[in-house]
Amino acid sequence: MMTTHDRKGARPPLVSIVMPAYNEQDMLEELYRRVTAVCDGQTGYEFEFLLVDNCSEDDTGRLGEQFCQRDSRWRYLRFSRNFTAEVSLAAGMHYAGGEAIIFLSSDLQEPPECIPTMLAKWSEGYDVVYGRISHREDSGFVKNLGAKIAYKLIHALSDIKIPQGASDFRLITRPVIEALKRCDERNRYLRGLVHWVGFRQCSFPYEREPRKGGESHAGVWFCLHFALTALAAFSTTPLRWASIVGMLTTAASVLGGGVCLLLYVLQSTGVLAADVLSGWTSLVLLILFLGGAQCLFLGIAGEYIGRIYTETKRRPLWVVQQTAGFPADQDPLGGGGSAAHDSATPAIDRELLALRDMINARFTAKDTRNERVPT
Repeated sequence: MMTTHDRKGARPPLVSIVMPAYNEQDMLEELYRRVTAVCDGQTGYEFEFLLVDNCSEDDTGRLGEQFCQRDSRWRYLRFSRNFTAEVSLAAGMHYAGGEAIIFLSSDLQEPPECIPTMLAKWSEGYDVVYGRISHREDSGFVKNLGAKIAYKLIHALSDIKIPQGASDFRLITRPVIEALKRCDERNRYLRGLVHWVGFRQCSFPYEREPRKGGESHAGVWFCLHFALTALAAFSTTPLRWASIVGMLTTAASVLGGGVCLLLYVLQSTGVLAADVLSGWTSLVLLILFLGGAQCLFLGIAGEYIGRIYTETKRRPLWVVQQTAGFPADQDPLGGGGSAAHDSATPAIDRELLALRDMINARFTAKDTRNERVPT
Protein backbone atom coordinates (compact mmCIF):
# COMPACT_ATOMS: atom_id res chain seq x y z
CA MET A 1 0.00 0.00 0.00
CA MET A 2 1.33 3.38 -1.02
CA THR A 3 1.44 5.94 1.77
CA THR A 4 1.99 9.67 1.73
CA HIS A 5 5.69 9.18 2.38
CA ASP A 6 6.15 6.90 -0.64
CA ARG A 7 5.76 9.80 -3.07
CA LYS A 8 9.44 10.50 -3.68
CA GLY A 9 10.06 13.50 -5.87
CA ALA A 10 6.36 14.34 -6.00
CA ARG A 11 4.72 17.50 -4.74
CA PRO A 12 3.74 17.29 -1.05
CA PRO A 13 0.13 16.14 -0.59
CA LEU A 14 -2.45 18.89 -0.04
CA VAL A 15 -4.51 18.64 3.14
CA SER A 16 -7.75 20.64 3.43
CA ILE A 17 -8.91 21.77 6.86
CA VAL A 18 -12.70 22.26 6.75
CA MET A 19 -14.19 24.30 9.60
CA PRO A 20 -17.96 24.88 9.88
CA ALA A 21 -18.89 28.07 11.76
CA TYR A 22 -22.01 29.77 13.02
CA ASN A 23 -21.75 32.92 15.17
CA GLU A 24 -18.19 32.11 16.26
CA GLN A 25 -16.64 35.58 16.24
CA ASP A 26 -15.28 35.13 19.76
CA MET A 27 -13.34 32.00 18.77
CA LEU A 28 -12.08 32.67 15.26
CA GLU A 29 -8.91 34.61 16.10
CA GLU A 30 -7.81 31.84 18.45
CA LEU A 31 -8.80 29.27 15.83
CA TYR A 32 -6.70 31.03 13.19
CA ARG A 33 -3.69 31.22 15.48
CA ARG A 34 -3.77 27.64 16.71
CA VAL A 35 -4.63 25.81 13.51
CA THR A 36 -2.12 27.82 11.47
CA ALA A 37 0.63 27.24 14.02
CA VAL A 38 0.00 23.49 14.10
CA CYS A 39 -0.07 23.13 10.32
CA ASP A 40 3.00 25.31 9.79
CA GLY A 41 4.92 22.88 11.98
CA GLN A 42 4.14 19.91 9.73
CA THR A 43 6.75 19.24 7.06
CA GLY A 44 5.96 17.23 3.97
CA TYR A 45 2.42 18.57 3.59
CA GLU A 46 0.69 21.56 2.05
CA PHE A 47 -2.47 22.97 3.60
CA GLU A 48 -5.55 24.93 2.68
CA PHE A 49 -8.15 26.17 5.15
CA LEU A 50 -11.86 26.39 4.31
CA LEU A 51 -14.18 28.25 6.69
CA VAL A 52 -17.83 27.40 5.92
CA ASP A 53 -20.12 30.05 7.40
CA ASN A 54 -23.73 29.02 8.06
CA CYS A 55 -25.00 32.58 7.52
CA SER A 56 -23.73 33.88 10.86
CA GLU A 57 -25.35 36.96 12.38
CA ASP A 58 -22.17 38.32 13.99
CA ASP A 59 -18.71 39.26 12.64
CA THR A 60 -17.80 35.73 11.58
CA GLY A 61 -17.96 36.73 7.92
CA ARG A 62 -15.77 39.81 8.33
CA LEU A 63 -13.14 37.81 10.19
CA GLY A 64 -13.23 35.06 7.59
CA GLU A 65 -12.52 37.58 4.83
CA GLN A 66 -9.66 39.04 6.89
CA PHE A 67 -8.08 35.60 7.24
CA CYS A 68 -8.16 35.23 3.44
CA GLN A 69 -6.30 38.54 3.11
CA ARG A 70 -3.71 37.55 5.71
CA ASP A 71 -3.01 34.09 4.31
CA SER A 72 -3.56 33.02 0.70
CA ARG A 73 -4.19 29.45 1.88
CA TRP A 74 -7.47 30.45 3.55
CA ARG A 75 -10.87 30.23 1.84
CA TYR A 76 -14.20 31.61 3.04
CA LEU A 77 -17.65 30.42 1.96
CA ARG A 78 -20.96 31.77 3.26
CA PHE A 79 -24.37 30.10 2.87
CA SER A 80 -27.51 32.10 2.13
CA ARG A 81 -29.02 30.72 5.36
CA ASN A 82 -28.20 28.19 8.05
CA PHE A 83 -28.21 24.83 6.28
CA THR A 84 -26.89 23.01 9.42
CA ALA A 85 -23.40 21.84 10.30
CA GLU A 86 -23.88 18.51 8.53
CA VAL A 87 -24.46 20.29 5.22
CA SER A 88 -21.42 22.48 5.94
CA LEU A 89 -19.31 19.33 6.05
CA ALA A 90 -20.84 18.15 2.77
CA ALA A 91 -20.02 21.50 1.15
CA GLY A 92 -16.49 21.28 2.51
CA MET A 93 -16.03 17.91 0.81
CA HIS A 94 -17.31 19.37 -2.45
CA TYR A 95 -15.13 22.50 -2.55
CA ALA A 96 -11.96 21.29 -0.82
CA GLY A 97 -9.21 20.25 -3.20
CA GLY A 98 -6.96 18.29 -0.85
CA GLU A 99 -5.93 14.66 -1.10
CA ALA A 100 -7.25 14.45 2.44
CA ILE A 101 -9.74 16.51 4.46
CA ILE A 102 -9.71 17.15 8.20
CA PHE A 103 -12.99 18.30 9.77
CA LEU A 104 -12.43 20.68 12.67
CA SER A 105 -15.04 22.53 14.73
CA SER A 106 -14.50 26.29 14.79
CA ASP A 107 -15.42 26.44 18.50
CA LEU A 108 -12.08 24.75 19.35
CA GLN A 109 -13.67 22.06 21.47
CA GLU A 110 -11.72 19.72 19.24
CA PRO A 111 -8.01 20.50 19.67
CA PRO A 112 -6.11 21.31 16.45
CA GLU A 113 -3.03 19.90 18.17
CA CYS A 114 -4.36 16.42 17.27
CA ILE A 115 -3.82 17.09 13.55
CA PRO A 116 -0.26 15.59 13.60
CA THR A 117 -1.72 12.38 15.03
CA MET A 118 -4.17 12.17 12.14
CA LEU A 119 -1.45 12.79 9.57
CA ALA A 120 0.75 10.11 11.12
CA LYS A 121 -2.09 7.57 10.91
CA TRP A 122 -2.72 8.58 7.29
CA SER A 123 0.94 7.95 6.48
CA GLU A 124 0.47 4.43 7.87
CA GLY A 125 -2.14 3.75 5.19
CA TYR A 126 -5.43 4.51 6.93
CA ASP A 127 -8.17 6.17 4.86
CA VAL A 128 -10.27 7.30 7.83
CA VAL A 129 -8.82 8.54 11.11
CA TYR A 130 -11.57 9.60 13.50
CA GLY A 131 -11.49 11.10 16.96
CA ARG A 132 -13.10 9.23 19.83
CA ILE A 133 -14.17 11.33 22.81
CA SER A 134 -12.58 9.86 25.93
CA HIS A 135 -13.70 12.64 28.25
CA ARG A 136 -15.87 15.71 27.82
CA GLU A 137 -16.14 18.85 29.91
CA ASP A 138 -18.30 20.85 27.51
CA SER A 139 -21.70 20.37 29.17
CA GLY A 140 -23.54 19.52 32.37
CA PHE A 141 -24.57 16.21 33.82
CA VAL A 142 -27.94 16.01 32.04
CA LYS A 143 -26.51 16.70 28.57
CA ASN A 144 -23.59 14.31 29.10
CA LEU A 145 -26.00 11.59 30.23
CA GLY A 146 -28.23 12.26 27.22
CA ALA A 147 -25.24 12.07 24.87
CA LYS A 148 -24.15 8.73 26.34
CA ILE A 149 -27.66 7.31 26.01
CA ALA A 150 -27.94 8.56 22.43
CA TYR A 151 -24.59 7.01 21.48
CA LYS A 152 -25.58 3.68 23.02
CA LEU A 153 -28.95 3.66 21.24
CA ILE A 154 -27.38 4.52 17.89
CA HIS A 155 -24.72 1.86 18.35
CA ALA A 156 -27.24 -0.78 19.44
CA LEU A 157 -29.99 -0.13 16.89
CA SER A 158 -28.13 0.96 13.76
CA ASP A 159 -27.49 -1.52 10.99
CA ILE A 160 -24.00 0.01 10.69
CA LYS A 161 -22.14 -0.29 13.99
CA ILE A 162 -20.96 3.23 14.74
CA PRO A 163 -18.33 3.26 17.51
CA GLN A 164 -19.43 4.90 20.74
CA GLY A 165 -17.86 8.29 21.29
CA ALA A 166 -16.95 8.75 17.61
CA SER A 167 -17.09 12.39 16.52
CA ASP A 168 -16.93 14.38 13.29
CA PHE A 169 -13.34 15.33 14.16
CA ARG A 170 -11.67 13.14 11.56
CA LEU A 171 -9.43 12.82 8.54
CA ILE A 172 -10.72 11.24 5.34
CA THR A 173 -8.76 10.59 2.15
CA ARG A 174 -9.76 11.34 -1.45
CA PRO A 175 -11.23 7.87 -2.20
CA VAL A 176 -13.49 8.22 0.85
CA ILE A 177 -14.41 11.78 -0.16
CA GLU A 178 -15.47 10.68 -3.64
CA ALA A 179 -17.53 7.83 -2.18
CA LEU A 180 -19.26 10.18 0.28
CA LYS A 181 -20.03 12.71 -2.47
CA ARG A 182 -22.18 10.05 -4.09
CA CYS A 183 -24.31 9.84 -0.91
CA ASP A 184 -26.69 12.69 -1.69
CA GLU A 185 -29.39 12.20 0.95
CA ARG A 186 -30.80 15.31 2.63
CA ASN A 187 -31.09 13.92 6.16
CA ARG A 188 -27.38 13.51 6.67
CA TYR A 189 -25.43 11.81 9.43
CA LEU A 190 -21.77 11.99 8.42
CA ARG A 191 -20.44 9.73 11.17
CA GLY A 192 -22.68 6.95 9.98
CA LEU A 193 -21.97 7.57 6.29
CA VAL A 194 -18.21 7.38 6.84
CA HIS A 195 -18.53 3.98 8.49
CA TRP A 196 -21.03 2.86 5.86
CA VAL A 197 -18.62 3.46 2.94
CA GLY A 198 -15.97 1.38 4.68
CA PHE A 199 -12.25 1.63 3.83
CA ARG A 200 -9.45 1.16 6.34
CA GLN A 201 -10.27 3.05 9.54
CA CYS A 202 -8.74 3.71 12.94
CA SER A 203 -9.44 5.97 15.89
CA PHE A 204 -7.55 8.03 18.43
CA PRO A 205 -8.76 9.27 21.82
CA TYR A 206 -9.03 12.96 22.71
CA GLU A 207 -10.63 15.07 25.41
CA ARG A 208 -13.39 17.40 24.30
CA GLU A 209 -12.48 20.80 25.65
CA PRO A 210 -15.00 23.21 27.21
CA ARG A 211 -16.03 26.28 25.26
CA LYS A 212 -13.87 29.32 25.93
CA GLY A 213 -16.13 31.78 24.13
CA GLY A 214 -19.45 32.10 22.37
CA GLU A 215 -22.51 29.97 23.00
CA SER A 216 -23.20 26.36 22.18
CA HIS A 217 -25.88 25.80 19.55
CA ALA A 218 -26.29 22.13 20.42
CA GLY A 219 -29.04 22.11 23.02
CA VAL A 220 -31.09 19.19 24.28
CA TRP A 221 -33.57 19.36 21.39
CA PHE A 222 -30.71 19.52 18.89
CA CYS A 223 -29.20 16.36 20.39
CA LEU A 224 -32.60 14.63 20.31
CA HIS A 225 -33.09 15.55 16.65
CA PHE A 226 -29.54 14.42 15.91
CA ALA A 227 -30.19 11.02 17.48
CA LEU A 228 -33.49 10.59 15.62
CA THR A 229 -31.80 11.46 12.33
CA ALA A 230 -29.07 8.92 12.97
CA LEU A 231 -31.55 6.17 13.83
CA ALA A 232 -33.83 6.90 10.88
CA ALA A 233 -30.88 7.04 8.48
CA PHE A 234 -29.27 3.77 9.52
CA SER A 235 -31.89 1.61 11.17
CA THR A 236 -35.41 0.28 10.60
CA THR A 237 -35.47 -1.36 14.03
CA PRO A 238 -38.09 1.06 15.49
CA LEU A 239 -40.48 0.04 12.70
CA ARG A 240 -39.81 -3.62 13.47
CA TRP A 241 -40.53 -2.94 17.14
CA ALA A 242 -43.84 -1.35 16.19
CA SER A 243 -44.78 -4.44 14.20
CA ILE A 244 -43.73 -6.80 16.99
CA VAL A 245 -45.64 -4.86 19.67
CA GLY A 246 -48.67 -4.74 17.38
CA MET A 247 -48.60 -8.51 16.90
CA LEU A 248 -48.13 -9.12 20.63
CA THR A 249 -50.99 -6.77 21.47
CA THR A 250 -53.26 -8.52 18.98
CA ALA A 251 -52.35 -11.91 20.43
CA ALA A 252 -52.94 -10.63 23.95
CA SER A 253 -56.34 -9.25 22.99
CA VAL A 254 -57.40 -12.57 21.42
CA LEU A 255 -56.21 -14.43 24.51
CA GLY A 256 -57.95 -11.96 26.78
CA GLY A 257 -61.18 -12.30 24.79
CA GLY A 258 -61.05 -16.04 25.21
CA VAL A 259 -60.51 -15.71 28.96
CA CYS A 260 -63.42 -13.28 29.26
CA LEU A 261 -65.68 -15.63 27.31
CA LEU A 262 -64.72 -18.53 29.56
CA LEU A 263 -65.38 -16.47 32.69
CA TYR A 264 -68.76 -15.40 31.30
CA VAL A 265 -69.75 -19.01 30.64
CA LEU A 266 -68.64 -20.08 34.13
CA GLN A 267 -70.53 -17.19 35.69
CA SER A 268 -73.68 -17.91 33.69
CA THR A 269 -73.69 -21.56 34.73
CA GLY A 270 -73.24 -20.67 38.37
CA VAL A 271 -69.75 -22.10 38.70
CA LEU A 272 -68.53 -18.61 39.59
CA ALA A 273 -70.84 -16.61 41.81
CA ALA A 274 -68.86 -13.34 41.91
CA ASP A 275 -69.13 -10.75 39.16
CA VAL A 276 -65.54 -11.03 38.00
CA LEU A 277 -66.13 -9.03 34.79
CA SER A 278 -67.32 -5.78 36.39
CA GLY A 279 -65.16 -2.66 36.64
CA TRP A 280 -64.49 0.19 34.24
CA THR A 281 -61.09 1.26 35.54
CA SER A 282 -59.11 -1.54 33.93
CA LEU A 283 -61.01 -1.09 30.66
CA VAL A 284 -60.31 2.64 30.49
CA LEU A 285 -56.62 2.14 31.34
CA LEU A 286 -56.32 -0.51 28.65
CA ILE A 287 -57.89 1.80 26.05
CA LEU A 288 -55.58 4.65 27.04
CA PHE A 289 -52.56 2.37 26.84
CA LEU A 290 -53.44 1.06 23.39
CA GLY A 291 -54.30 4.56 22.16
CA GLY A 292 -50.96 5.89 23.37
CA ALA A 293 -49.09 3.00 21.77
CA GLN A 294 -50.85 3.63 18.46
CA CYS A 295 -49.95 7.33 18.54
CA LEU A 296 -46.34 6.46 19.39
CA PHE A 297 -45.97 4.03 16.50
CA LEU A 298 -47.73 6.39 14.10
CA GLY A 299 -45.17 8.99 15.12
CA ILE A 300 -42.31 6.57 14.45
CA ALA A 301 -43.72 5.77 11.01
CA GLY A 302 -44.23 9.50 10.44
CA GLU A 303 -40.54 10.17 11.08
CA TYR A 304 -39.59 7.80 8.27
CA ILE A 305 -42.32 9.04 5.92
CA GLY A 306 -41.34 12.66 6.54
CA ARG A 307 -37.76 11.90 5.62
CA ILE A 308 -38.91 10.12 2.46
CA TYR A 309 -40.90 13.22 1.54
CA THR A 310 -37.85 15.42 2.10
CA GLU A 311 -35.72 13.21 -0.13
CA THR A 312 -38.24 13.21 -2.98
CA LYS A 313 -38.26 17.01 -3.25
CA ARG A 314 -34.63 16.93 -4.44
CA ARG A 315 -33.87 20.49 -3.39
CA PRO A 316 -30.25 21.71 -3.40
CA LEU A 317 -28.31 20.81 -0.29
CA TRP A 318 -27.04 24.37 0.07
CA VAL A 319 -26.95 27.80 -1.57
CA VAL A 320 -23.70 29.81 -1.60
CA GLN A 321 -24.12 33.53 -1.10
CA GLN A 322 -20.56 34.82 -0.76
CA THR A 323 -16.99 33.59 -1.14
CA ALA A 324 -13.48 34.91 -0.56
CA GLY A 325 -9.96 33.62 -1.13
CA PHE A 326 -10.81 31.08 -3.84
CA PRO A 327 -8.78 31.03 -7.05
CA ALA A 328 -10.81 32.28 -10.00
CA ASP A 329 -11.12 28.82 -11.55
CA GLN A 330 -12.28 27.28 -8.24
CA ASP A 331 -14.69 29.96 -7.00
CA PRO A 332 -18.11 28.37 -6.33
CA LEU A 333 -19.82 31.58 -7.51
CA GLY A 334 -17.87 31.75 -10.74
CA GLY A 335 -19.00 35.02 -12.27
CA GLY A 336 -20.75 36.25 -9.12
CA GLY A 337 -24.29 36.07 -7.74
CA SER A 338 -25.36 33.00 -5.80
CA ALA A 339 -24.99 29.32 -6.52
CA ALA A 340 -27.25 26.45 -5.52
CA HIS A 341 -25.68 23.03 -5.34
CA ASP A 342 -27.08 19.56 -5.65
CA SER A 343 -25.12 16.33 -5.48
CA ALA A 344 -24.10 14.56 -8.66
CA THR A 345 -27.01 13.02 -10.53
CA PRO A 346 -27.14 9.27 -9.80
CA ALA A 347 -26.57 6.87 -12.65
CA ILE A 348 -30.21 5.78 -12.74
CA ASP A 349 -31.30 9.41 -13.15
CA ARG A 350 -28.88 9.84 -16.02
CA GLU A 351 -30.31 6.73 -17.69
CA LEU A 352 -33.86 8.03 -17.30
CA LEU A 353 -32.88 11.38 -18.77
CA ALA A 354 -31.21 9.65 -21.72
CA LEU A 355 -34.35 7.55 -22.27
CA ARG A 356 -36.50 10.68 -22.17
CA ASP A 357 -34.29 12.43 -24.73
CA MET A 358 -34.41 9.39 -27.02
CA ILE A 359 -38.22 9.26 -26.87
CA ASN A 360 -38.49 13.00 -27.54
CA ALA A 361 -36.13 12.66 -30.50
CA ARG A 362 -38.24 9.87 -32.01
CA PHE A 363 -41.46 11.85 -31.63
CA THR A 364 -39.79 14.90 -33.17
CA ALA A 365 -38.61 12.85 -36.14
CA LYS A 366 -42.13 11.38 -36.58
CA ASP A 367 -43.73 14.83 -36.52
CA THR A 368 -41.24 16.05 -39.09
CA ARG A 369 -42.13 13.18 -41.47
CA ASN A 370 -45.86 13.86 -41.07
CA GLU A 371 -45.39 17.52 -41.97
CA ARG A 372 -43.73 16.75 -45.31
CA VAL A 373 -45.85 17.70 -48.31
CA PRO A 374 -45.88 15.10 -51.13
CA THR A 375 -44.72 16.34 -54.54
